[in-house]
Amino acid sequence: MRQIRPVASPFPGRSPRKPIAMQVRNATLMAALTASSMVYAQDSFRLEEVVVTAQKRAESLQDVPISISALNQSDLDDLNITNFQDYVAQLPSISYNQRRPGQASLFMRGISEGGNSNQSLQGPSVAIYLNEQPVTAIGFNLDVHIYDVERIEVLMGPQGTLYGAASQAGNLRIITNKPDPGAFEAGFDVSAETISGGGDGWMTEGFVNIPLGDSAALRLTGWWDDDGGYIDAVPSTISFPLSGITRGNEGFVKDDFNESEKQGMRAALRVDLSDSWTTTASVMYQSLEADGVWDHDPEGLGEFKVGRFFEDRQEDEWTQFSLTVQGDLGFADLTYAGSYLDRQFDTYSDYSHYSIDGAVEPYYTCYVSYFGPCVDPSIQYSNHSDMKYQTHELRLMSQGDRVDWVLGTFYSSQKTAFDSRWSVPPINPGAAVEDDLYFQTDQRREDSEISVFGEFGYRFTDNLKGTVGYRWFDGETTLQGFVGTVFWPNCCFAFSDTRPPDNVDSKFSGDDGTLKVNLAYNFSDDVMMYATVAEGYRPGGTNRAPGVGQTYEPDFLTSYELGMKSTLLDGRWRLNGALYFMEWDDIQIGFFNPDISLLGLVDNVGQAESQGVEIDSTFLVTEKLEVVLSYAYNQAELTEDYFRRPGEAASATDGQDLPFTPDNKYTITASYGFELMGLQSSAQLNYAYTDAMWNDIFVANREKMDSYGLLNASLRVEGDGWHASLFAENLTDKVAELYINSVDIQRLVTVNKPRTIGISFGMSFD
Repeated sequence: MRQIRPVASPFPGRSPRKPIAMQVRNATLMAALTASSMVYAQDSFRLEEVVVTAQKRAESLQDVPISISALNQSDLDDLNITNFQDYVAQLPSISYNQRRPGQASLFMRGISEGGNSNQSLQGPSVAIYLNEQPVTAIGFNLDVHIYDVERIEVLMGPQGTLYGAASQAGNLRIITNKPDPGAFEAGFDVSAETISGGGDGWMTEGFVNIPLGDSAALRLTGWWDDDGGYIDAVPSTISFPLSGITRGNEGFVKDDFNESEKQGMRAALRVDLSDSWTTTASVMYQSLEADGVWDHDPEGLGEFKVGRFFEDRQEDEWTQFSLTVQGDLGFADLTYAGSYLDRQFDTYSDYSHYSIDGAVEPYYTCYVSYFGPCVDPSIQYSNHSDMKYQTHELRLMSQGDRVDWVLGTFYSSQKTAFDSRWSVPPINPGAAVEDDLYFQTDQRREDSEISVFGEFGYRFTDNLKGTVGYRWFDGETTLQGFVGTVFWPNCCFAFSDTRPPDNVDSKFSGDDGTLKVNLAYNFSDDVMMYATVAEGYRPGGTNRAPGVGQTYEPDFLTSYELGMKSTLLDGRWRLNGALYFMEWDDIQIGFFNPDISLLGLVDNVGQAESQGVEIDSTFLVTEKLEVVLSYAYNQAELTEDYFRRPGEAASATDGQDLPFTPDNKYTITASYGFELMGLQSSAQLNYAYTDAMWNDIFVANREKMDSYGLLNASLRVEGDGWHASLFAENLTDKVAELYINSVDIQRLVTVNKPRTIGISFGMSFD
């Protein structure tokens, strides 16, 4: 539900809409990005320069010798992007799985073992940054509302040198607009939408930039996004084999029950302490409440229908504080960036299907038959998580031309307390506390790391430059708490006021390093080629099963990349591309083997390779027509068998595709400017295609999800200080298999939103 904004006037000689800008008063401040914008003069037109900060300094995209995709504010608005699922659909090198808002795993360039939502297991291979802070979490990445955002910047391939942990296959950076002391600016947008066969939604957003004298500014941003549902919870029954009990789902039937409400605010204060020093402090808050599930059961109940037997809802509330200080030391620029994230996440899910094939009836709900009849074994799952995440980075950046370098140190501490509970309501009525709890994971996990990093670049000639980078890291992971059944061997927990004592206390620590070597050659001012060898890593960790594979080591990715950056046809065509080959060693895989433990474990097993090509093209066909094409081909495969149980058939086989790695993914966008009743107007078509891909790494569980393509369209009209839009998402009403899963021990399919039609209106003031 977002207005569609043209990136500039579609008419030569007319002034484009004024962007939300960040003035840069010295070389240490980040430059504003205006990617894929059309710039017009009276007698010529060309693409505007794209500025990124991928290498910790402001540079033209065409001068940075790595593969980068960037969505700037105009792109985000034009494509109606408001959340995680919206923007990853536009980024061909990225794939993902996501069951609900805020519950996602992200993959890049095919580096995927399938992801993981168990907070006791291995972490992600792609890092997500909110401004200067990594906010990566296991299976629960932040779903930041996208508004008043300067750009989303995606760095493909290992970024272990400058960005460290979890940037193994790449990273994604969400960079918000900063306060601007130069001018007052404000705006608001309101929109409404209706979903075919579903509910309705609405959204309101606004910002104001207030200069406070000549050397300070305050920027305030707020949003409220109410999304309608499209999944129907329908009447259904479930039967349990041992007891013969059949349960209906009265009380859990509702049309369009997957609704969500997101609201938040951001406040940032910038103060220029002198001509050489600037500080920016900010606070960002967001709360998300969601009901229902985004899965359906097309084979059992029909499209957009599902049967649920317990409550499905989640609450996700977080606050981020950050402070950035930048200054000119004469010989180098100094930057300190510190951030603190406080997040509480609660989720409730129906887990009743576990009792059909599990051990709940014979050992729990029918065990009491010695004293009475079997009871209903239906299960309610809940998770309560509390995350505290702080980071501190101090870096020096050279100011030279022929020789440039960056040197820094980084510290992070992520503490997560999580309490996962599996409850059977009638299992023990009348107990003093926890009368329905039969299994629990109540743990505290802490991941900390300190690292030192640096890159040194030397320009051998005007056309040839070499760069060498290295990062040393020392990490530690501890896992403490309780996991297990509440009855056996702790037979009396259900009748006690206290839970059993901790039975998990494990620790991993280790240090290592990553290396990067890059050569870049400029054939002309408009054509560059580069070659890079780079390493990325995921930190090691510890298992919760004492005495059995208690720790696992970091896994490493080595990438070999050959790329090109070019600007052709007098600046009208930007064509970038990259070829890569990557080797993934000692892969961290989460697995379950009851011969070893009844708990999920992680081990370093297996090898894999990934190879592919990426193309990014922006072409100004005429003064009024712009066409953007982004394409990625990827082939990612295991290169050796993986045996979960010795002596049995391989659980994953040499040569099989890695999960969530489509061979082909692309987006194409065409924007056309024209005049409608004397008003500046634009029309846009966007098509995003994702190839078929597998949903799991293990042969016994794998299913291939069908390919799909989604078509979006928009029409925008703007007047003096106002704009209005009509937009359509999923215009052809395609039903896409986003994620075939059995997370709730029932085969369900996460599905996209049906055809959605909306309108929006906004105003800007300066």
